[in-house]
Amino acid sequence: MSNNESPPPVARANSISATINYLHLDADKVLSAFGKYGRYQMLAYVITTSVHMLFALNMMIMPFITKSITFLCDLPDRETPDSAVSDDLLYDHLNFLLLDSFSYAYELDKKSTITSDFDLVCEHQGMAEHATSIFLVGGMVVSPFISQLSDLLGRRPLFLIPLYISVIANLICVIAPNYWIFLLFRFISGVTTTSFSMTGFVLCMESVSVEFRSFIPVLTTISWVGGYMLAGVFYMFFKNWRMLYLMATVPGLLTIPFYWFTPESLHWLLTKQNNRKIEKYINESVTFNKQTISLIDCRSANQQTSEKTRTFRDLFIPRIFVHVLINSYILIVMSGTYWALSLYSTELSEDEITGYFLSGLVELPAGFLSVILLIIFDRKTVSFGSLVLTAVFMICTVWIPMHGNWKMIFPLLAKSTNSIVWASQPLLYSEGTPTTIRNVFSGVVSFLGELGSIGAPYMNRLTAINQDAPAIVICIMSFIAAGLVLLQPETKNKKLPEDIDDFDAGPLFRGCHSEAPPNVTSSDSEDVKKSEEEVELMDVVVASKE
Repeated sequence: MSNNESPPPVARANSISATINYLHLDADKVLSAFGKYGRYQMLAYVITTSVHMLFALNMMIMPFITKSITFLCDLPDRETPDSAVSDDLLYDHLNFLLLDSFSYAYELDKKSTITSDFDLVCEHQGMAEHATSIFLVGGMVVSPFISQLSDLLGRRPLFLIPLYISVIANLICVIAPNYWIFLLFRFISGVTTTSFSMTGFVLCMESVSVEFRSFIPVLTTISWVGGYMLAGVFYMFFKNWRMLYLMATVPGLLTIPFYWFTPESLHWLLTKQNNRKIEKYINESVTFNKQTISLIDCRSANQQTSEKTRTFRDLFIPRIFVHVLINSYILIVMSGTYWALSLYSTELSEDEITGYFLSGLVELPAGFLSVILLIIFDRKTVSFGSLVLTAVFMICTVWIPMHGNWKMIFPLLAKSTNSIVWASQPLLYSEGTPTTIRNVFSGVVSFLGELGSIGAPYMNRLTAINQDAPAIVICIMSFIAAGLVLLQPETKNKKLPEDIDDFDAGPLFRGCHSEAPPNVTSSDSEDVKKSEEEVELMDVVVASKE
C-alpha cells in the first residue's frame, strides 16, 4: 500500500534517531570530518579573527589623540593694572592665544587633541591619559562576567552583541560634548571590545579542526597589525582628533553582516545538549561545504551525555585554580611587556612615526614565524623559548648600549618574541581548558592579566630608581614566566577536554589522581549498537538535505 510507504513514518523515525544521536557526537571529530580547511569553518575563522583589527585601532589611536601640547598657566589678566610687564608686550612676544578667563593659554598653532578640545591643562593636566587607561580598566572589569555569560548563553550572542555596542559607543565618543561623556563611552568601548575579542578567540578555537589550530595566529596577526598600522596611516591624513577617531570607528560598521554568517560553537552546543541547533549546524556545514560526512565516525567514545553546568566556583578546584594563577601571571608579563614596548614606540627614534610603524611591522613576520614554530614544535616549547628570548633581548638593552637608530634593535627583537608568545600561550591554556569552563577560565585569566596592561604606562616611572630598571624588571618577570610555562600540560594535536573530568592538570598534579573509565555493561553495548544503526539513518537524512 502506498500509505505504508508514505514519508511521515520515516520522518518520525529519523527524528527520533536524531534526538538520540546528535547528542553523542564528538565536536572535534565532526570538525575534522569537514577537512582541515572546511569552508564553513574557515568562514567562522575569518569572522572571529578579523575583529582584532578593531581592538588594535581602539588602542593605538590613543597616543595620537592624547598628545601633549604646550601651554601656560596663571597668566596675568590684561585688565590687571598692577601687571609688572606690559600685557601687549607679553602676549605678542610669546605669541600665545588666550582663552576665556586668561588664566591659561595655548600656542597659536596648537594641534587638535582631546587635551586642547576639552582644555585638559593646568589643574587638569594628565587627565588625557585616563582615556587610555579607562579603556583597559573596562576590559579588566568585564572579563570574568562576560566569560561566565558566554558559557551559559553561548559564544555567538556574547560575540556579536558587544561588537555592535562597541561601534555605537565609539561613534558617541566622536561627538562627545565634554570629557566626562567621552570617558564614559570610552569605558563602555573597553568593556565591549574586550568582550568580543575574548569571546571571539574562544569561538574561533572551537570552530576549527584540531589540525588547523596551529594556523590560527596567521589571520589574528594580520588583523591586529593591520589595525596597528591603520591607526598610523589615519594619523598621517587626519589631524583633527574627532575625524581621526571617526575613521578608526568606520571599520566597525563593516561587521554588520557578521550577524547572518557567524555560527555558534559546536563544542558549546554539545555541552548544552541543544539537539535542534546541533542538527542545524551540521546541515549548514554540509550545505556550505558541499560535503557529506559519516556521523558514525564522528560518534563520541563516551556515550554518557548528561548536561553539566559549570560556574565560576569550579575554578577553585585545586588543580584548576593552580592553572588560573599560573596563566594569570604569565599573561600579566605578556601584557605589561607588549604595552610598555608599544605605547613608548614613538620614543624609539627621533621621528615618532618611524618608531611607531617599525614597532607594529615587526609583529607581522613574528606572527608568520609563530605558525611555523607551532607546527614544528610543541606549544610549551614555543612559549618557553619566546619568553626566555624576550628576557634576553631586554637585558641586552642594558648590557649592550647603542646609539641613534641602532638602539631600536633589541626593543624591536623583544617585541617580536613577545608577539610569538601571544600566538602560542593563549592557544596552550585555551586548548587545555575544559569546554564547560573554558570561557570563564579565559575571562578570569584575562581579568588578572590586564594588571600588566594597566601598569605598563607607568613603567617609565621606574627610571627614577635606575635608568635601566624597566628593562631589568621585564627581564626578571619573563624568566619566571618561562619557568611557569613548563608546569602546564602540552595540548598540541589533542582533543579539547569537554568537562573537568577530562582536564589534564600537567606535571604538578600528574599521578596524584586518576579517573576510572566508565564501566561498559552488556546493556551499554546494546545501546551503542542501537545508536550506530540510528546514526546510519541520520546519515541518510543529512545527505538528503544537501
